[in-house]
Amino acid sequence: MSVAERDFIIIGGGIIGLVLGYKLKLRYPKKMVLVLEKEQNSVCHGTGRNSGVIHSGIYYPPETLRAKYCISGSKQLKNYVIKKNLWIDQCGKILLPTSTKTVESIPILLDRANQNGVEASLLNGAELRALEPNCNPRFNTGVHVPFTSVVDPKEVAGSILSDLLKVDGEILYGHKVTQVNAESGAVVAGGRQFMGKVVINAAGLHADTIARLAGLVSRYSFLPFKGKYWRLSSSIKMRKLVYPIPNLDLPFLGVHTTHNRAGDVYLGPSSTPVFGRENYRRLNGLHAKEALSLMGSFGKKILFNVNGLRTLGLRELRLLLPKGIQREANLLLEPSLSDHLYTAPDKVGIRSQIFDDENNHLLNDFVIQKQARVIHILNAISPAFTASFGLADRLLERYVK
Repeated sequence: MSVAERDFIIIGGGIIGLVLGYKLKLRYPKKMVLVLEKEQNSVCHGTGRNSGVIHSGIYYPPETLRAKYCISGSKQLKNYVIKKNLWIDQCGKILLPTSTKTVESIPILLDRANQNGVEASLLNGAELRALEPNCNPRFNTGVHVPFTSVVDPKEVAGSILSDLLKVDGEILYGHKVTQVNAESGAVVAGGRQFMGKVVINAAGLHADTIARLAGLVSRYSFLPFKGKYWRLSSSIKMRKLVYPIPNLDLPFLGVHTTHNRAGDVYLGPSSTPVFGRENYRRLNGLHAKEALSLMGSFGKKILFNVNGLRTLGLRELRLLLPKGIQREANLLLEPSLSDHLYTAPDKVGIRSQIFDDENNHLLNDFVIQKQARVIHILNAISPAFTASFGLADRLLERYVK
């Protein structure tokens, strides 16, 4: 088997892989950059299935990687979209408390906003309704974050792909990686062998699989969650995104509204355990060995309520029923709107969540691990889409020599 040499090999052609490839070519124009993607395009999974929200960074403690990369990445992503004349709705976001406990979390969020340099205002119910008439400020208070915007994630990915190719970056679709040698930088994909001076694992849902192929020993295990949405009647339009004040002990933001460029409004996602990393619908994407492993892992954690997973699981199961999602909708929106909810079977995604087996909790931050010639990006959870530009900068500055 002949060996094709490259300076940089990126495994995974989603948004992070594309941005990394593009930024590497801009910084090292004479170096050869190759992106390997097992699918036939870049938007089959997380990149094409996320909400397209450019997050502000208000949620994340300042010392976390999510905060650092989200802050720098969000500004770069928004500037990129505007410069390229891509679709963007700079709508802003309203955060509403849904319980007395989350009312108490507002000062924490405002403090994080201040430390992260995020513009955020505490408003009363009348002021919130003036911004978004459909919202339901039950506790007569909430937070307005004007920076938050919505873009078309597929359009953004397509534009970055085009830019990557214009600067002589290379991407090979239909090339599933089957072997990785961390010491030599050898990668086998699509029946071909490549040799990279630096290999970057940006495989998203399959990042843990690539890490195992490379022989990485870590304390993390894969624990995916499926997110499903419900659609509001097409006659209902929203000026703002409406989110709950989240439970700061969990990595999930909770059920919220989102909308697309056509104005369609959705409510979700649920965060239910899933037994296949590509099990978007029914039995599709399920593999017996993986499913049994995930069932055992989830079962044990739910049984002993590790990290509150039993409590979370029971709550999320209720969201699979109309009454459950209506109850959540009423916490954020005018109660009359919950009568206009419909299933949205095609709007579903899977979160590439990992679990810290040593400390027994869901990991709530990005993880970057260096292994010889390989750099692994693990736990690329939300706001990975927003943070992609900032994350790429960090990798280039700290790990790539």
